[in-house]
Amino acid sequence: MIVYFPDDFWHEHQSVDGEPWTECFELRTVAEKEKAWEELSVSGTTVYHGPEPEFAKEKGLEGATDQLMPRLNWLRSFKTDYEIACLSEANRLGGVAHAAANQSFLQGGSELDILYAYLQAIRVREQDLPYNPIICLDEKAAFLHYEAKRPTPRDGKVLLIDAGASVDGYGSDITRTFVSERAGSEFRSLLKDAELMQQELVAAVKADMTVADLHYLSDMKIAELLIKHRVLTVSSPEEAFEKKLTATFYPHGVGHMLGIFVHDVAGRQVNAKGDLGEPDARYPKLRSVRKLAAGNVLTVEPGIYFIETLLEKQRQGEHASCFQWGVIDELKKHGGIRIEDNILVTENGYRNLTREHLSF
Repeated sequence: MIVYFPDDFWHEHQSVDGEPWTECFELRTVAEKEKAWEELSVSGTTVYHGPEPEFAKEKGLEGATDQLMPRLNWLRSFKTDYEIACLSEANRLGGVAHAAANQSFLQGGSELDILYAYLQAIRVREQDLPYNPIICLDEKAAFLHYEAKRPTPRDGKVLLIDAGASVDGYGSDITRTFVSERAGSEFRSLLKDAELMQQELVAAVKADMTVADLHYLSDMKIAELLIKHRVLTVSSPEEAFEKKLTATFYPHGVGHMLGIFVHDVAGRQVNAKGDLGEPDARYPKLRSVRKLAAGNVLTVEPGIYFIETLLEKQRQGEHASCFQWGVIDELKKHGGIRIEDNILVTENGYRNLTREHLSF
């Protein structure tokens, strides 16, 4: 492996000495770009994939063929023992940080306070995390990708935190919803049931299952909770599905592939050649259409949210009578619920990489 380390007094190059993967390569460093290309041993079977395809072509390298990247992406979706170890450690660090965030929340911390507690717990900078953490107090939990970190207010009723940690380029993606003693009893009860429901979904993960089938199961279970807690007045989860009521409270997919990218590659592929699967007619926008297989890692993250933009459409719609608006308006003050674990599919079921380190 040739590593380009230019002579540069503006930046310090970070050494890779001691990294476990370096044992698999002979490393040579060069200070000039031309020298790096001279060091390459180019043959008829060598292709280039990178940011300077025209420059590579001048040096005799063909660009990556259409068949190369799908095969690499497909292989990436089956995690090696090393990758699983990285993901497990990323979940351990994320678990430590989530516990610290919850403690800050229960002590009355603001969103900004909670962020600082999260970072301090695992001694990282925000840019070291795999993605911009989502830290929501109360009604802000209704925004799926809420980005602000407000220094006020404090003493929240609900904390929804979606944040991970990185290890050697592999990131965890963990979400928890916590409540303080100020939260309403009905929301507390809904959260307790949602936590149990999420674990039932995780337990259903197995090889040869499609993500669409897992999402349908999540739809049914969330509809059951909405009926149980008097949010919906319909008679069955099937009726809620047929009338498309559940999507008002659960407008995103049940999960996504996870790896080097937080939303990882090959979710729509059905084979190594790169053939794309047909979207499931029930859920045409899901990120993954493939069957799960041993070695895949995905998130399982059902949610229940009280989003005024979506609720307003139903208030004026043909199914308005299917909603208990008084219950909804009370729950809306609490924003929403999401619970997310990182799951490795195994030959005989699954391994929950998150709950091994974060028991709540």
